[in-house]
Amino acid sequence: MNELIDSLKQLPYTIKNASLESRYSKKLYTLYLVVNLALISFVFLLLNLTSSLPIDKSTRLWQLSGLLMFAWISSAIYFSSLKIKARGFLLNISNIPIYILSNVQIINFFVLFFVSFILLQWIRLSNQIDVEMSFWGIVYFIVLTMLLLIPICTLFALTMHIRKNMKWFVIGTLVVLFLSLPILWVPSNVPEILVNLLRLNPFYFVVNGFQESVVLGSSAFYNIPSHLIFWIELAFIYIWFNYIYELLKDEINVNKQ
Repeated sequence: MNELIDSLKQLPYTIKNASLESRYSKKLYTLYLVVNLALISFVFLLLNLTSSLPIDKSTRLWQLSGLLMFAWISSAIYFSSLKIKARGFLLNISNIPIYILSNVQIINFFVLFFVSFILLQWIRLSNQIDVEMSFWGIVYFIVLTMLLLIPICTLFALTMHIRKNMKWFVIGTLVVLFLSLPILWVPSNVPEILVNLLRLNPFYFVVNGFQESVVLGSSAFYNIPSHLIFWIELAFIYIWFNYIYELLKDEINVNKQ
């Protein structure tokens, strides 16, 4: 929890570094944004060419919303791990906390996610897709995603910085995460018991909640038990994060000597 408070205190410094990082990695961020925008445009172009029904367009809006959220999550985790592994020397010559470096990637990929989401909404309006969007629901689940990413990105980055050959483990974890999220499939087409198990995954909660806020309005707020479970899980993640973070920091210090 101290790391979260410190992250808020260091926010101006983090934003400054995020701006610098966006210049250094301009090609990466540009490619990421172009792929997102091209995918959104292609999907809706295909829908219009095939004269799809309104329910088909709403379903694709649901899936694309989840895909954009997953792209933000996975990119923040993967590239924060790569960047910190490549720039680990900063830990040795400065007092910059590693979670500040992770937050830079979270912020930059959030900006790209936001731009992509704005285009998605513009295309939705131009296609006259009728949905019950909840603005506060969208904001709520974005904030929850940020709170979840801060410890997760940092732990993945620290582990990759210390351990060798962790790159494929991170990629494999993200592939499994992608398949477990309601992006390629819709929860209503899956057995309820399986959906209830998947809801225990905090990433499923934020992605699915975001999708529901985009398409179904405030319905995401009705499942109170899921919200309670998420907040309990988030509290345990931060407790665990604080403990593991101190252990991994100590291991880095030992390796430096």
